[in-house]
Amino acid sequence: QSLVDRLLAPHRLPAFRRVNVHELLLRVKGVVQAEFPQVPIALDFDASLPEAEVDPAQITQAVLNVVRNAAQALPGAASDPRIVVSTRIARNVTIARRMHRIAFAIGVEDNGPGIPDALRERMFYPLVSGREGGSGLGLTIAQTFVAQHGGTIEWESAPGRTLFTITLPFEPARGPQRLRGTTDASQ
Repeated sequence: QSLVDRLLAPHRLPAFRRVNVHELLLRVKGVVQAEFPQVPIALDFDASLPEAEVDPAQITQAVLNVVRNAAQALPGAASDPRIVVSTRIARNVTIARRMHRIAFAIGVEDNGPGIPDALRERMFYPLVSGREGGSGLGLTIAQTFVAQHGGTIEWESAPGRTLFTITLPFEPARGPQRLRGTTDASQ
């Protein structure tokens, strides 16, 4: 119901709060493992990753959509299917045309067939799907939620390896408001 509400009001601002991103990713793993028990999901977390200020529901949904897409591509496509979900600190990165001294990256890597050439230019468009019965909304929703956090979602793909990387600032800017404890020089 929450997702439907968000889709009907796509310009709702994220409800930011400090969370442990790893807890969100553990929930994503649990949901996808229940749906696809034949696809192992390994976790490769950077233990130094501090809490981040995000909308937990939106980031959980964004990552869930990417991991679920990977899991859907794997059965029958890889002899030893696997997904690796990782976190890393990203330093001195430009995200959405803003320089951040520190941010974090969530990686979702699989060893499936790769993204077909016919989908590469359009895969974030609504209603574009590479599988029978797909809604074509998963990556569109993921991209929307990541963008609302001032982040980016990038990908690289070849047969046998596809990697999606979601990069987010720890404290995203929220329009003209100032972040707590910041000055113009530190933004």
